[in-house]
Amino acid sequence: MKTSDRRIRELARQQLDRRLERIRSVVPDLRTPQGGWVSALRTAYAMNQADLARRMGISRQAVGQLEQRESDGAATLKALAQAAHALGGELVYAIVPRQSIGEILENRALRLASQMTGSVRHTMRLEDQAPDSDLDERARALASELLASPDQLWSSPHDE
Repeated sequence: MKTSDRRIRELARQQLDRRLERIRSVVPDLRTPQGGWVSALRTAYAMNQADLARRMGISRQAVGQLEQRESDGAATLKALAQAAHALGGELVYAIVPRQSIGEILENRALRLASQMTGSVRHTMRLEDQAPDSDLDERARALASELLASPDQLWSSPHDE
């Protein structure tokens, strides 16, 4: 990959990381309430299932099923978006990593580098030799090389 392409990918990753950091700070407030968002909003609006069904163009039973599926974690995004629209809102969907993308990539690279240099450590122990003090530095250097081509981090035969 060309250096300019790599730089563009890195900038895009940093921008995504900044957006995710802002989202990560509010994730606890976004957790689905008991019974689901559709039911919680409908109840807060003092709206019955028949009224929501009319607004959505479906049956009251279908609203009940949607609320149950949402509560069970089985509702489709399309159905939730339709309900959100009928409730005067919008569906917001995101996958938010617990750590920054940079941290995830660095941890993955260090773990792979450690696994890749692990056979050397094992051999040295079998030969009753003290592990080379430079071995940790080599593992860090290997991790840096892996980070230079992060697409290699996920196709490793050293996968967990």
